[in-house]
Amino acid sequence: MKTINHHIKALKSTFKELSKGNFLLFFIPGIILTTGYYWFIYQTSSIGKAITFTNDYTWFSWAIDIFNFAVRKTLSVFMIISEQFYIFFILTLLSPFNTYLGEKLDAKHTGAKFEGGIIRFLHDFIRMVFVVILAISLEIICIVFYWVLSWFIGFEPLDTIIYFCITAFFFGFSFYDFALERYKSNVFDSLEFAFSKPLTMILTGSVFLIIFNIPYIGVPLAPVITLMVSTFVYLHLTNKIQQTPTNNKQNTIENE
Repeated sequence: MKTINHHIKALKSTFKELSKGNFLLFFIPGIILTTGYYWFIYQTSSIGKAITFTNDYTWFSWAIDIFNFAVRKTLSVFMIISEQFYIFFILTLLSPFNTYLGEKLDAKHTGAKFEGGIIRFLHDFIRMVFVVILAISLEIICIVFYWVLSWFIGFEPLDTIIYFCITAFFFGFSFYDFALERYKSNVFDSLEFAFSKPLTMILTGSVFLIIFNIPYIGVPLAPVITLMVSTFVYLHLTNKIQQTPTNNKQNTIENE
C-alpha cells in the first residue's frame, strides 16, 4: 500500500510541476526524435507501395502475388525492427537529458547539488546503453523462462498479464537507475534495488507503458513523465524529499 501511495504522490507532484510550465523543455528532444521517426516510416511505406505491382495479368498473377507478399512481409519485419531501434534510441540518446532532468527535479525538492561536465555526460550515456542492453537481455530471459513454464503447466490465460508485468519491471528498473547512479550506486546495486522492490518497478514501468502506447504523442511524453515519477518515488522511498533545508546542505553529491 505504501508503494501505491508513493506513486499517487509522485503522479500528483509530476503533473503539478508540468501544469506550472516547469520542465516542459525536456519534451523537445523526444518530439524531434519522434517526428524524424514518423517521417522515416512514412517514406519507407511510400517506397514499399511504389515497388509493388498491380496484378493485371492473369497468366503471371502467381509471380506478382508472391513478389507483393514478399515486399509486404519484408516491410513488416523492417517496421518491427525499426520500432525496436526507435525505443532503444529514445531510452539511450535521451539519457543525458533525463539525467539532467532528474538532477534538476531532485535538487529542487531536496536541495542536493550535482556536478556535471563532458566526462559525466559520456559516462551517463555509456552506462545507460549498458543498462538498456542488460534490461532487454534479462527481460527476454524471463519471458522465455515463463513461456516454457506456461507451456508445461498451462498458464496461457495469464500470459498477457505476466508479459506486461515482466516488461514493466525492466522498464521501471531502467528509469530508477538514473536516481541510483546519481547517488553513486553501480549497475549491480541498481539490480539489487530493483529486485528488492518488484512492485515499485512494475508500477513505474506501467506508467511508462501506458503513456508510451498512446498513439503518436505517447513516445515523446513517456520518458519525461516516467523519469519524473520515478524520481519522486525514489525520493519518497529514501525519505530524502522530507528532509529540512538544513539537512539538505549536508547531502551535497559530487558526481565525477
